[in-house]
Amino acid sequence: MSVTLHGAGGDVTVDVTPGQSLYQAIAARDRGMITALCGGCCICGTCRVRILEGDSGPMGPDEAHLRRQLAITDPAIRLACQMRPVCGLRVDIIQPE
Repeated sequence: MSVTLHGAGGDVTVDVTPGQSLYQAIAARDRGMITALCGGCCICGTCRVRILEGDSGPMGPDEAHLRRQLAITDPAIRLACQMRPVCGLRVDIIQPE
């Protein structure tokens, strides 16, 4: 499945294989595109993306727990390391400050 990454330089498409997280797919294409200080282990919350279109898949308990700890209340913001996209996804990568 393909996911479109929306950015200032234009849209980029990455292929996500079954079972692969969105973070893994993005990092495989270009590690510099996304930050994940914990390496994609759902510890730091730096691999945030904003869902613009499509189905991001269900949220698991680990992601829900970290989102609560980080006070992330916007349902459009997800952690790329935990997402297993379903279809037609278009996202913005949120760079940590």
